Amino acid sequence: MPKKITLALLAAVLCSTAWAQQKSSLDGLVQNGVGPLAYANVLLLNSADSALVKAEYTDEDGRFQIQDIPAGAYRLSVSHVGVPDYYSEVFSLAEGASLSLPPITMAESVDLSAVVVTGRKPLVEVSADKTVFNVDASITAAGSDGLELLRKAPGVMLDNNENIQIRGKNGVQVYLDGKQSFLSPAELANLLRSLNAADIQAIEVITNPSAKYDAAGNAGIINIVLKKNKGLGTNGSMNLSGGYGLRPKANASVNLNHRNKNFNAFGNFGSGYNQNENGLNLLRTQPEKVFDQRQVQVSERLPLNAKVGMDYFINPKHTVGVVANANTLWRDGTWESESRTLIGGPGAERPDSVLVAGNNTAGGRLNANLNFNYRYSDEKAGRELSFDADQGYFEATAFSRQPNAYYNSDETQLLSRRDFEINSPTRINITSLKADYEQKLWGKGRLGMGLKTTMVNTDNTFDLFMITDGQPVKDPTQSNQFNYDERVQAAYANLNTPLGKGLSLQAGLRVEHTRSVGDLQRDPSQPTSGQDYVKRNYTDVFPSAAITWQMHEKHALNATYSRRIDRPSYEDLNPFEWRLDELAFRKGNPFLRPQYADAFELKYIAFQMVNLSVGYTHTEDLISDIVEQDANNPDRSFINYRNLASQDNFNIGLSSPTPINKWWNGFVNLTVYKSIFKAEFPEYSFEAATPVAVNLYAEQTFTLSPTLTFEMSGWYNSASIWGGSWLTRPQGSFDVGIQKKVFDGSGTLKLSLTDVFLTAPWSSFSDAIPGFTIRGSGYWESQQLRVNFNYRFGNKNVKNVQQRKSGIDAESRRIKG
Repeated sequence: MPKKITLALLAAVLCSTAWAQQKSSLDGLVQNGVGPLAYANVLLLNSADSALVKAEYTDEDGRFQIQDIPAGAYRLSVSHVGVPDYYSEVFSLAEGASLSLPPITMAESVDLSAVVVTGRKPLVEVSADKTVFNVDASITAAGSDGLELLRKAPGVMLDNNENIQIRGKNGVQVYLDGKQSFLSPAELANLLRSLNAADIQAIEVITNPSAKYDAAGNAGIINIVLKKNKGLGTNGSMNLSGGYGLRPKANASVNLNHRNKNFNAFGNFGSGYNQNENGLNLLRTQPEKVFDQRQVQVSERLPLNAKVGMDYFINPKHTVGVVANANTLWRDGTWESESRTLIGGPGAERPDSVLVAGNNTAGGRLNANLNFNYRYSDEKAGRELSFDADQGYFEATAFSRQPNAYYNSDETQLLSRRDFEINSPTRINITSLKADYEQKLWGKGRLGMGLKTTMVNTDNTFDLFMITDGQPVKDPTQSNQFNYDERVQAAYANLNTPLGKGLSLQAGLRVEHTRSVGDLQRDPSQPTSGQDYVKRNYTDVFPSAAITWQMHEKHALNATYSRRIDRPSYEDLNPFEWRLDELAFRKGNPFLRPQYADAFELKYIAFQMVNLSVGYTHTEDLISDIVEQDANNPDRSFINYRNLASQDNFNIGLSSPTPINKWWNGFVNLTVYKSIFKAEFPEYSFEAATPVAVNLYAEQTFTLSPTLTFEMSGWYNSASIWGGSWLTRPQGSFDVGIQKKVFDGSGTLKLSLTDVFLTAPWSSFSDAIPGFTIRGSGYWESQQLRVNFNYRFGNKNVKNVQQRKSGIDAESRRIKG
């Protein structure tokens, strides 16, 4: 069947070349009283009914170009934050003609609160359905890695385990170029650390996705858009960056692009050398004993990233393309830790013993994806059809040596020693096929429909060896293999239609059927249990809706609802033990259930810039990590993944540019939220409510001269509760940076200092389990001095192409490793 579909599709594509028509083109320049106006919105409208024909925006030189325009009569609309919109007179385009318009000069507003006419792309763009953090617009982002950038994104928070929240809610789906990453928090963090800010175009935060998106992610979606050069002719850029916090970091990347009328080829290549240091402190108090652990972790990686692709424009209606990307390491990365744990009775002046433990782990990683795509678009008929076929592969190897030595209180006498070796490779294959169709309906309505199937197979091995007389001896009680297979079939329909003057409706329904099998294969000498084979088969319905009321040209209301699901990550289902030392580890739970969330949001948008939102989300079976005691050995504690009964989250958000003057501009995002958690386990239960919590991000930019810019930015998280059981203390960061344009604007030099006052380290407390309390604190290299140089070369008259999202849109985040 797949061969027949492929042949039919190929025949349709080849036959369609006869449909090509000669189209016209249009170009021009947008400026203000100061000079060229970058990133202004340019809309080509039909003169008869003002219907949108094409949308573009100006480049850094204020220029725009619109191609493939049918012959006809049109008007041009140009808009930019802080200035009145511009509307041209009606003009005509003959078939095959090329028209250059006279320069368009935008009027300047006399309202001081709206006088922001700059040559910078806005740091943050807010619309009814998403918030976009434009990385290039931030000076202090230069030289950062992808993980550090997430901390700057509006409403986004990371905890000490690098789990991601949006507005106080977990269950965030992370996409890379529209493909779900399938990675665990730990492995996703490693991947994002290997990405440099110069390779990232934007971070999109989508809080209430429509039915077109996969239903996974109760807190919403974060899509990290990697750069894809879009210029006509041949052009590119190179980027060099270096930084130092507690350890050195350096990265280099190059972007290349060649585009003509019928063909576009692009590539992005990056590499670097990164050392990172983290600190972890855990104080566990039990009725009989106290464990005071101090650990330092150091990792070293040489990442290698590559993305190549091509698009072939058969004619204005038909496009085929292929994209391949990979993230790996030049050689095995290392992760080393050293820890000392003081063990004694409560209130004792001296410990009874000291555990000195370590981890020496080496491992490689390969994350690769291949996408084939076809797109048909007939703007006159108002229909669009796209097919995507994706193959993803993830492989990680890890070999650890873990010595555990017990000493007396002053560490002068060795009491006992137990050494381990652990081999834990992981392989994941992901195959996805999807088709999307959109059809223009009456008036300005549109109907979208689609199908998708995803097949995932994971293979995890965990072999633990005891070192006996210098030789590794496999422990069959702690070694096993875990295989997980999952099939998800989905279908959706989504309607966008006007309801009347100023009113519009988006309503959608998505149906997903899931079949999964988790198979734990133990050593033949070990007894089996009911946890070894877990099979699930279920169907879910996910409605979504949004109503928008454009009350006035500058005032709009938007109300949304969506139902979402979060399936457990593959590693969270695996009952392996991942050890810090032999007394502290993490363990999966094969009986984890999916969590479901119903989210409501009301949003008010004023002056196309101020965004005020109120939201509520109810989550059932919330997946959370709980620190518990080992029933067989009370000295051991572990992170266990369990389903809480529920979470209720209430949030208020405010985001807006903060224009002060032509030379002073900025952005502020404020989120206030409260969460209530309920847990009902057979052994115990608890209810926890956060204090009213605040997440703040602000940035202010000062244009000192046409080539020199200064920036201040920072984020702040107040005290809150993470995952229902961890009370986190306030933390934040204040960053400064300066940017200088060089080489006639083709180059940019940036210097920045992050976490100036060293306020980002974290601390937390948990007493959810009766008779057991734990205090945690730690740090990472939040304070860094960075320097970044970017140089652009080649043809700079860019023409944007459509950002394409491939088919692995909802699976990759769930890989752990």
